[in-house]
Amino acid sequence: MGIFSRVANIFKAKANTVLNELENPEETLNYSIVEMKEQLNKIKKSLVDITTVKKGLENELEDIQGKIQIAENQAELAVASNREDLARAALEKKQNLVEEKERLSRQIEELSEKQSIIQKNKEHLESELSELETKKQELIAMNRAAEAQMAVKEALTGISSEMNDIKGRIERAEKRIKEKKAKVSAMDELIEMGALEELEERDNVEAELSKIHREELIKQELERLKQKRQGRNE
Repeated sequence: MGIFSRVANIFKAKANTVLNELENPEETLNYSIVEMKEQLNKIKKSLVDITTVKKGLENELEDIQGKIQIAENQAELAVASNREDLARAALEKKQNLVEEKERLSRQIEELSEKQSIIQKNKEHLESELSELETKKQELIAMNRAAEAQMAVKEALTGISSEMNDIKGRIERAEKRIKEKKAKVSAMDELIEMGALEELEERDNVEAELSKIHREELIKQELERLKQKRQGRNE
């Protein structure tokens, strides 16, 4: 999965779940671009380094190739001069140079393979970076649209909750008003029936009887005190 796909998934997750507050998608996007550029610079440096080493080995190989030809010419000259000892020495030198040439050729081949791999990685990363930079504004717009939708939904949720509270208060007030209205209607009906007057008269009678009973209790208590005092005088 490329860096573009990974970053796109971040935006999709935010748009779908609206729960990604711990990771700011725009900051993630910008950081990813910076990080990719740093990686690209490292790859370019590695490519420069390996190319420099390879070029040095190629120069050394070219030099050795010239020395091999010189050794070959020296061996031929020694043979023409009937100097077999010098010819053997020249051929031995040539063989050492040939072995060195083979060693350098293997190293150059290995470096070429590494160089090819690094070059492919470089091209791939450059392509992803270019794609991400091209899509950056689109992704930012996608993120901000998701945030706007989230804000609208949160606002609607808050309004809905407040409206439910308001409706609840209105319903309770309406219930109390209806109860009072019903009570007034009941009182009107009782007044028309004369029931309230009967209740009032009954209350007056009970109050009068209570007063008589109270006076009788006081009278009895007074009589008791008189008799007590009279008993002491006797």
